[in-house]
Amino acid sequence: MATISATIIKKERRADQTWNVKIRIWHNSKPAYIDTEHFVGISQLKRKSRESESLVIKDNFILDRVAVDLKKYRDWISDNAAFIGQLSALQLRDQLLTMDRKDIPDQIDFLAFCNDFISAKQKSAQASSAKTLATVRNSLVDYFKSPFIPITEINYNFLKRYEVYLQSDRELTRNNHNGCPRTYIQKGISDSGLHNHMRDLRLLFNEARNKYNDEDLGIMKILHYPFKKYKVGSAPITAHRDRPIQEIIKIRDAELPKDSRAELARDLCMLSFYLLGMNAADLYELPLATEINERINYNRAKTRKKRKDNAFISIKVISEAAPLLEKYAGKLQLRYSSTSGLNSALDEGLKIVSEVTGIPDIDFYDMRHCVGTWARRKLGYSKDDVAEALNQTDRTVTDIYIAQDWSLIDRIQKDIVNLIATKSEAKG
Repeated sequence: MATISATIIKKERRADQTWNVKIRIWHNSKPAYIDTEHFVGISQLKRKSRESESLVIKDNFILDRVAVDLKKYRDWISDNAAFIGQLSALQLRDQLLTMDRKDIPDQIDFLAFCNDFISAKQKSAQASSAKTLATVRNSLVDYFKSPFIPITEINYNFLKRYEVYLQSDRELTRNNHNGCPRTYIQKGISDSGLHNHMRDLRLLFNEARNKYNDEDLGIMKILHYPFKKYKVGSAPITAHRDRPIQEIIKIRDAELPKDSRAELARDLCMLSFYLLGMNAADLYELPLATEINERINYNRAKTRKKRKDNAFISIKVISEAAPLLEKYAGKLQLRYSSTSGLNSALDEGLKIVSEVTGIPDIDFYDMRHCVGTWARRKLGYSKDDVAEALNQTDRTVTDIYIAQDWSLIDRIQKDIVNLIATKSEAKG
């Protein structure tokens, strides 16, 4: 239980030889202080004991005046014992400072809300979007170092400090796939990464407002809105992440330990490349190879709920892709319980592939960038053709009928794969 007392801080003597009387809060082995309107001189103080150099207040007039606030704070702490157990000393101080204000919203636990919202998202058809939201949630825990984050902590000043934190290198500890903690240095995120992170934080904050506020009934538990002043803005233009042909060949031919995450990452990168930039989430959903004939027909997970044609596409099973489909199709679900687990394995595996090949910062999405950029810049296909091959075009009913033979996409696929057909013929 927190303790409250009146005190001074000896080293903070003012120029007029007085000290401000403070209310000291001791909670969870840490102190915090509230300034009062009272000041005392040396004559109003005494030593705590003969052996101690610490000074305590002896003036009964001052003690009586401060006692009113002490009782008020102690009563509030007693009434909210279960709540304050999760707070730091500084957070408790802030609660005591605002306890008399009528415009302070209920102390909603933003972290608990995030946990519930993300958990529900993971069980829905939009499970793929839960990973980035979980990244934001984990980052908030790292920043606040507390299992409780009052919604009022998500304010404009915090957002500005949080920006600096996210773009700085920092030490993080996470459990690996065996459940053991692993500490590593996380590099600061890029401008585009910062935009996406703050966009997702805004989404979580908006969802919290949607849950706790009801404007029609006049119920407003979350009164502030920091994103009115803090502007997330538009996403910066992402630099092209395509790779030279020789780098894709090096990834393809890299010798890696059998059944390792590095082997998995290499194989699925190449399978994505052969299937015109298929995302990891769509590879995860593939049926067994025995259920796949000459083509893979699927609805792209990222946009299937956003497009009228449900993001449908049909990709030819070429000879280069066939053995990888036999090895992984329909089996990734047995190896990983979710797409987030697969993505984590790919991230770890690609770090090893980078070390083995000497190719820096390989990202799974590079394969999709290669398909798009190579088709346009090296092979001369139009932007519309490239968009169709990457399944970025919301086709009309007429388009679907016209494209039933998928000949254009098959031709792009063949030309792209031919660029890495042999080491001797390929040119970067």
